[in-house]
Amino acid sequence: MDSFFHPDMLTFMMDIRFNNNREFMNENRGTYYRLMRDPYYRLIDAMAPAMKKIDDLMEVRPAKCLSRIFRDTRYSHDKSPYRNHHWVTFRRQGEPRELSVMYWFEIRLEAVSWGLGYWGANRPALDILRQRMVANPREISSLLPILKKHGFVLEGSQYKRRAVPGNLPPALAPWYLKRELYLTKTGVQPEWVFQPGLDKRLVKDFTALAPVYRLLRGCHELVNAENML
Repeated sequence: MDSFFHPDMLTFMMDIRFNNNREFMNENRGTYYRLMRDPYYRLIDAMAPAMKKIDDLMEVRPAKCLSRIFRDTRYSHDKSPYRNHHWVTFRRQGEPRELSVMYWFEIRLEAVSWGLGYWGANRPALDILRQRMVANPREISSLLPILKKHGFVLEGSQYKRRAVPGNLPPALAPWYLKRELYLTKTGVQPEWVFQPGLDKRLVKDFTALAPVYRLLRGCHELVNAENML
């Protein structure tokens, strides 16, 4: 079984960092396809059947799941035209990333990461989640052992002055306080990226997170239902 990515990709990512201009990319477009874009496309295709089992409306077309190499520099002081890395997101077809629940996988020069959550703050959905955890704390409490077993930790910024209801189990207090919410895999070894079976490793973790995905999707759909009233 072959691996998806080759270590030469890191060298090329570093080359983009220090030669971030159109001339360099035009001269090395074939290398970019070979070392970066096409391996990601193959990984997405390999994971697609499992992701559709999690949600049959999941977007799995590689061109829609892979981040763009071009940067939006309109509101940035940094006018470098290209990113030196990619990330993959799996979310519902047609939903804006700012509102959707999504799985992600990312290779940066500094680290490799993957997990599940919202892209940035999604206050309406998180307000629904807070209501649900107060009304039925066991709904989330029952998922915590799954996260621990598979090495996922809760991350994201939180409110500093929001009061936690007194009847809420202590283990749910960090969830209740979240302004942003995402779950990140711990103990990731960067060399895994260059070993065979990366797709199976990701599918195993993403499938384990499916109950959390469905919980967060339920919050998102309740927000949509309220907006339609």
